[in-house]
Amino acid sequence: MSVIEEVPVVIIGAGVAGLTLATFLHTANVPCVVLERRNRASIEARQRAGVVDARGVKMFEQWGLADRLLAGPVAQTLDYRVNGVGRLFEIESDDSSKSRFCTQQMLVNNLLRELIDVRGGDVRFDVTDVTISNEDGQRPDVRYVQDGQKHVVACDHIVGCDADRGVSRASIPPDALTTITHEFGYAWLAALVEAPVVAHPIMAASDNGFVAQIPRGPQRSRYYLQCAIGDGLRDWPDERIWHEIRLRLRDDTIANAAVLDLEIVPLRSVVHSPMQFRNLYLAGDAAHLVPPTGAKGMNMALYDVDMLGLALVSAVRDHDEAALATYSATVLPRVWKYQEFSAWMTDTMHDAGDPTLHGLYRQMVARARLDALYSSPAAARLHSAFLGGTA
Repeated sequence: MSVIEEVPVVIIGAGVAGLTLATFLHTANVPCVVLERRNRASIEARQRAGVVDARGVKMFEQWGLADRLLAGPVAQTLDYRVNGVGRLFEIESDDSSKSRFCTQQMLVNNLLRELIDVRGGDVRFDVTDVTISNEDGQRPDVRYVQDGQKHVVACDHIVGCDADRGVSRASIPPDALTTITHEFGYAWLAALVEAPVVAHPIMAASDNGFVAQIPRGPQRSRYYLQCAIGDGLRDWPDERIWHEIRLRLRDDTIANAAVLDLEIVPLRSVVHSPMQFRNLYLAGDAAHLVPPTGAKGMNMALYDVDMLGLALVSAVRDHDEAALATYSATVLPRVWKYQEFSAWMTDTMHDAGDPTLHGLYRQMVARARLDALYSSPAAARLHSAFLGGTA
């Protein structure tokens, strides 16, 4: 026997995209249900990259949620290094909103508290066997199992925020989507360590490969080290990690610290188009992926759900589905703009490093691009606009 219910919007996935959208809808008094396969504790503990850019800050301000959800210092400076020689890049913005080092994990935890604990939002954890019915001419529904009980939720709109390998996009017929992919040919070793960023976030190219250090709270940071696409975690014992960090930063004073978490991240870009099919709408990683070099993955997801939230409010509350009909066409131009920036950052920072990757010519051209950030006001302004999210 199944439990049968109705709700205007079902959101699949309780990551940053799903939780943000649900909070927006709750703010606008649009009922929704969020379904999540993991438990709350695992979501709260999961470390994810990302900094909320200026456009994202303004978005939360416009929804009246910035003061409740955003924390962390203003993100204004990056230390770009080449073979140990660093130059600070100041992120300038004419906008009143600034990027903030509110990490994705911090934002997700704030969203969970706001949506569930403060507002009493309906987020259902530990669900399994999620299936989507989205047939032409029929009202959609989502079926799932929780605690051994079968559930059926009839709805008007389904939003897939369940990442790259979730059930949402998989439910769309393959011939209804165009998928464009690009493999960069290398990966990152992502190491969460018990050591803070001492001064500024670092993005460093060296003849021995790329390395970055990004803050993850007051006492922790994450190092990203360029590695071969076929590397496994066994190829990177702690001693090798710290040796490569010191070598690539040209800094023998860096001491070993506890390595808390490791993963290999292949660098690739993916865009699925259109981002909607009948009554199903894709957002965040379910619709597109970017390499983490430009820190735009989370901000692309936030833009998606901002536009989708406004469209769903119009559809459910005002019975106007015009914005929903053009959702994909509205957001894809910005998706491609962020794709271009992420590819520029990825190619520049890696080409400027190890010359065995793409040769000395590409290395010197990439270093000239970095030099232009300090010699050309126009290049600096454009780079600031992309980093800060105002482009």
